[in-house]
Amino acid sequence: MSFRISAASGLIALLGAVACGTPQDPADGADGAGGSGGAGDSSDGSDSDGSSGGNSDGSGGADGASGGAETGSGGEPASGGSSDGSGGSADGSGGEGVPEDAVPSAGCDSTTTPVDGKLTIDVDGTEREYILTLPGDYDPARPYRLIFGFHGAKYDAEWVANGEEPLTGPYFGLADEANGSAIFVAGQANGGWNAEDLSYVSTLLDKFEAELCIDVSRVFATGFSMGGIMTVRIGCAMGDVFRAIAPMSPSLPSDCGDGSEPIAYWSSHGLSDTTITPEQGALARDEFLARNGCSDTTVPASPDGCVSYEGCSEGNPVGYCTFDGVHEPAPFAGTAIWAFFSQF
Repeated sequence: MSFRISAASGLIALLGAVACGTPQDPADGADGAGGSGGAGDSSDGSDSDGSSGGNSDGSGGADGASGGAETGSGGEPASGGSSDGSGGSADGSGGEGVPEDAVPSAGCDSTTTPVDGKLTIDVDGTEREYILTLPGDYDPARPYRLIFGFHGAKYDAEWVANGEEPLTGPYFGLADEANGSAIFVAGQANGGWNAEDLSYVSTLLDKFEAELCIDVSRVFATGFSMGGIMTVRIGCAMGDVFRAIAPMSPSLPSDCGDGSEPIAYWSSHGLSDTTITPEQGALARDEFLARNGCSDTTVPASPDGCVSYEGCSEGNPVGYCTFDGVHEPAPFAGTAIWAFFSQF
């Protein structure tokens, strides 16, 4: 599909401290041996993501954001919603209402009844799997948010879709927060996530736009570990298609230099993570601080351990959270990421 500029709705300016350094990439497709000198995660047997090296900054950072007060470009909040959209039912969160500036896909006119569950799709001659989860009361004429979830190296699409431990619920806890206002898809890696999987994501998007009723201006991605790296990769290359990304425990892939589009960014990292270190996560964050024109000034954000960045370009907030934990999704992932996504 062609990459296109997504429409922005009401937004916040989220802000934080910039870390500097030279990004290094984990081995694409199969995560590396961990952070510089680091062993695998002692609590879960370790996802094997990581790369050697990384900047020393960010290891103790307490950055992250999930909400704000400013509106961004691209339209007013839906009638009855708050200016930032967070927590307001009129923006589609809580399973009610549709944003006034929603951009319906061609699938909103489709007469074919969609099928969800574990499915396959042909991508350049290769059969690929994914899991599609529709709201229980799916309305073929209502444009829904679309949220991709990407698994880590030792997990799979079922882990994401079912919300297996250590997740707090399906799709990193986002499905419960969305309350029927979003369509979810769990991607399945073909061995490991790498740059070629951008074609997989693009092919899925073409299919969903043609067959499902989605808001093409509100497409999001989140993922953990190797899936967090894939989420960063999407933000790097498809910022004109995805509205916001929320990687957890990521590092910066070497192919991130292929794009320059700004995109709303939120991420989290455990301070005791030795598989992909907080320093490596800070390098990924810094890429989007630069793209989004953010300053190095931060303000506290919710939940504890998070900050937001000031000075980001309108409609492209950046936030970062750290927590007392190892290589695992943030315990507050569902609520914090949904608050971040639902403001748009």
